[in-house]
Amino acid sequence: MANIKYHQNGVGREYGADHTLTNNWNPDADYGNEYVNIHFRIDTPSYDYSCGFSSDDDRQKWHKEARELIESFGIFGGCGYDIENRKDKQAHLYAHPQDISGVILKNDVKKVAEAISKMKLSSIRWVDLYETVYVISDEEYEKYLSGRDEEIRKALFDSCHTTRTTKYYSAFDVCRYLAGMFRLNRLGLNDGRNYGGGQTINHIMKIIDEMANTGLLVIAKGKDDLKLVRSINKTEQKRLKLAL
Repeated sequence: MANIKYHQNGVGREYGADHTLTNNWNPDADYGNEYVNIHFRIDTPSYDYSCGFSSDDDRQKWHKEARELIESFGIFGGCGYDIENRKDKQAHLYAHPQDISGVILKNDVKKVAEAISKMKLSSIRWVDLYETVYVISDEEYEKYLSGRDEEIRKALFDSCHTTRTTKYYSAFDVCRYLAGMFRLNRLGLNDGRNYGGGQTINHIMKIIDEMANTGLLVIAKGKDDLKLVRSINKTEQKRLKLAL
């Protein structure tokens, strides 16, 4: 069995003394029902980055082998966008001759990596693991967000600070920015990561309204009824006798 390197990005030292990625993730631990955003980095001799596959026959053979491997684990073969538009949210992997990537159960990572290492037309280089992906209901997720409301309020007040009382920020842009700080990745849900709104942005927008009602934030309307927001300054705080 090939000695496969599993690298968890964003944890501890990224590179070791040999200047290569560290082998810092345990593939034998039990991670329960946690999923992970993952990239199996591979090398495919019949594929060249600059000009693609050597022939149509090589391309068809490789995609057939990769497709059959993914399907052997009961994993959907496709990208995350495909899953976002399906009712049944599930693990998925997208096959590219340099990188097989997607979201799968952490407990399946080792099995998939070892299967890739046995491919006839590719070899595995290493495994990159990124964010944990959760399977929780909207109600459970709302409880999680509510548990971080104090942090969100502080981040909102700091992010909405302006140098003048006539200067405002787009409330939606502020919510979108802060959502990136507090959002949990959930299986098959975009939740405003790449486009539109979502539960996280909506939750933060409600807190903006609450803070405006207590006087900590000021809301205004911009062009085309765009919702604008700013934090009150120190002079306004003293006048309103508000303590942060």
